[in-house]
Amino acid sequence: MSVNGIGTAGYLVSGYEIRKSEKNVAEGNFAKQAAEAAQAAVQATAALHGADEGAGDITIFSCAEIVSGSSISVYKTQDFNPENPVYKVKIWDKSGNVTERMVDVSKVDPKNCDTVEMYAYTANLKESGKGSFEDTVLKAAVAKSVKDAESRSGAWSFSEKFDWTKIVNDLMQSAYSCGDLKGYMGWKMFLGLLDK
Repeated sequence: MSVNGIGTAGYLVSGYEIRKSEKNVAEGNFAKQAAEAAQAAVQATAALHGADEGAGDITIFSCAEIVSGSSISVYKTQDFNPENPVYKVKIWDKSGNVTERMVDVSKVDPKNCDTVEMYAYTANLKESGKGSFEDTVLKAAVAKSVKDAESRSGAWSFSEKFDWTKIVNDLMQSAYSCGDLKGYMGWKMFLGLLDK
């Protein structure tokens, strides 16, 4: 499970990166911005939805986003076929309103897909044994958090399409530039899973 704003915030502003970020924040006081973001995270709440009791579906991934108060879950349905993997994805907004989509992962293009499609795609990578949770779904959640932080919108848009390979390549290069070779190799492996 990934909780944006808590679990990934430490990753984004730890060690060397915080010093580098302080120098690079344009037109602003980094410490003030970081304190405001931390305060907003403390005051925000989110419900983690997931269990779809009664439907017979199996939850394989759930994530709550604290800033927007939204939640997303990926399910295997009762009629799931590994030869033609189609996942049910539910998204809850902060008011508890839910939308549902079916995602055929064979039609997902990591170079042009939204978060719903990416989470279904990476959940399938995990379920098919191509990578662990940390190497697939969690990497997608971190990539999305980084993209959100760059946009500074604070919005967790599940429908906006991105080139995920570009985001991951940028993260891979950032890890390399910081001398984090283990991180570099982890992102490189994930990029290999996205390049079809």
